[in-house]
Amino acid sequence: MKHPLLNRLALPSLILSLSLSLSLPAWGAVFSRIPTADPLVALTFDDGPHPGVTERILDLLREKEVKATFFVVGRMAVKSPDLVKRMADEGHTVANHTFYHNNLTTLPPENMELEWKLCNDAIEGITGRRPRFGRPPGGQYNGEVLRATKRSGLTTALWTINTADYTGKTPQQILRRIERNLRCGAVILLHDGPVETVEALPEIIDFIRRKGYRLVSLDEVIPPEAS
Repeated sequence: MKHPLLNRLALPSLILSLSLSLSLPAWGAVFSRIPTADPLVALTFDDGPHPGVTERILDLLREKEVKATFFVVGRMAVKSPDLVKRMADEGHTVANHTFYHNNLTTLPPENMELEWKLCNDAIEGITGRRPRFGRPPGGQYNGEVLRATKRSGLTTALWTINTADYTGKTPQQILRRIERNLRCGAVILLHDGPVETVEALPEIIDFIRRKGYRLVSLDEVIPPEAS
């Protein structure tokens, strides 16, 4: 049964439309942008690691001296632990994107928590650090998902700009979605997998910097007490 506040406030729409940091005592912290007036922007990459692509992303980030956030899928992480360890060793935030990448809203609460736990354990086993942030696959969530996320010790991290890079868009189209929507505190959703994302990445970074923004990882800007 949905929480009555969820029905009255239409929480997902409220969060995404306001793009504000929220702390909900019943459900845990949720944010879709960095709560700041400073010129900060976060690049986030979902769905990896993908051997052959992840290395290229990491190489570009290292070359450009950028820290990013990777929402890794647990079953992918255990297949390529060297890539996840490299993310952490190079100063990126490694975050939880569930273990099997299921739509959490279709699962019973105990299975939601299992998805988060298995991925938490995989990341901690590889990096030595338990993740702080979780992103539900497809951005699909409800009150039960948020409660399960909180019980799993995670803060729900959504996004401000969806580049739709997973839909076959060209590098130029990916960049244009960012150009149209960039603002202070933006959390940009990209994916670790599409070659077009790799091809767009240098121009994305250069554009963001030309506009006067500093690129940061979520660990850098969301204090532990807020998650």
